[in-house]
Amino acid sequence: MRLIRLALVAVMAAALAAAPTLPAQRPSARLEGTVTDSMHARPLAGATVLVTRNAPEPGAWYSVVTDARGRYRLDTLLAGRYSVAVSHAILDSLELVLPSQTVELAEGRRTTVDLGLPSRATLMAGTCPGVALARGAGALRGEVHDADADRPLVGATVAVRWSDLVVDRATLQVSDSVQTVGATTNANGQFRICGLPTDSWLVVQVQHAGRGGSVLRGTIEDSVGVAVLNVSFSEEAARMLAAGDTAAPDEWRALPPLRGTASVSGTVLGESGQPMAGVQLRVLETVATARTDSAGRYALSALPAGTQLLEAKQIGYRIVQQTVNLQRGRGLEVAVRLKRLVSLDSIRIVAQRSRYREFERNRKNAFGQFLTGEDIERRNAFEVSDLLRTTLAFRVVGQGFDAKVMSGRGRISVLTQAGCMTNVVIDGIQHQDINFLQPSDIGAMEMYAGPAGAPPQYDSVCGLIVIWTKR
Repeated sequence: MRLIRLALVAVMAAALAAAPTLPAQRPSARLEGTVTDSMHARPLAGATVLVTRNAPEPGAWYSVVTDARGRYRLDTLLAGRYSVAVSHAILDSLELVLPSQTVELAEGRRTTVDLGLPSRATLMAGTCPGVALARGAGALRGEVHDADADRPLVGATVAVRWSDLVVDRATLQVSDSVQTVGATTNANGQFRICGLPTDSWLVVQVQHAGRGGSVLRGTIEDSVGVAVLNVSFSEEAARMLAAGDTAAPDEWRALPPLRGTASVSGTVLGESGQPMAGVQLRVLETVATARTDSAGRYALSALPAGTQLLEAKQIGYRIVQQTVNLQRGRGLEVAVRLKRLVSLDSIRIVAQRSRYREFERNRKNAFGQFLTGEDIERRNAFEVSDLLRTTLAFRVVGQGFDAKVMSGRGRISVLTQAGCMTNVVIDGIQHQDINFLQPSDIGAMEMYAGPAGAPPQYDSVCGLIVIWTKR
């Protein structure tokens, strides 16, 4: 029997040796397609397509970025069953994860899988189910976190305020109508507000236990219709609310700076990723300021906990304001990226005559106050409103984009009952924000306490500031 078994083993081994070897499966399947941004009705460039092979084992993972036409392609894949999904910054900002698609790839064949972001109507239906919102109206949703207790903040009020222009049909006078709404956070700290105006500045504040957090500012893009705002609130770092405050706090009321034990540090980068030195940074509503060193590093301390606004400014770059969620006694690392505003060619001076003829003509009248570009440079102001804080004719309330200039003469506005807002004119355009520009952008500046001596073509009832940008 032993000899028989040995003989069978020898025969089987010989048969296996004589059998032809099957070639390994070669990766010859192709997957391609297009990703569409349904919100803006255009191809989505820069999207990441994630591809996972589920069968046969072992699994494998691939990724590819769409080109300028939203196209992607993966060659030389093994035949099998795959899952295909898409990722993009728009989805991240809306906190959306789209379900993947399953596809069977055949050997030697090309398979097309087109992907897309949800449409505005789909987003609105998911955020405000059963609510019919017209074009120009959107929704804000998010969560409020208790920065002190490290848990969702229940029962807090998220207050939103904005201004609508109102035209008096009889007099054709244009005025601002202030609108306010609010929502209460649920057991998970979540809130939702439907019917907010899109493509308009919204002022947002979290209020809880008689205190209000830092004032934030943002917009809802009309083509998307929905924005997500996740904020944290620290009762210790919040201010007491004035009696009657039901929405965002009074922008005209001067408030003391906030302080705390939180800190933030990081690196400021340019468009190509290079560290930027000399960038000015601050956290709004605080006294903390800093400049980046030669390695682009910055550090700010003694900051209040909760969601705050970190602002970065540099000549030739757009002003950046981004939210940071700070915690008491802890540090946070935040990278800031600046985008160039304009690239100026070298300038050759061929004459000394002033480029601001109207400014020079008004200065000869001996009314008002006048600052040249050199005057402004010598003052080393962080923002334009700082140029006015020592001027008795005006009163500056707030900081950053929310700063307002009020008449220092004690006038009371019929609309706000809180003060008379000064008209800020930039290159001939009236009623602009005082901090729309940086001080380094200004070539000349005129200031009038009232109508006396002010250029008649501008509204100067509550004072007038005329700014001429560098040309």
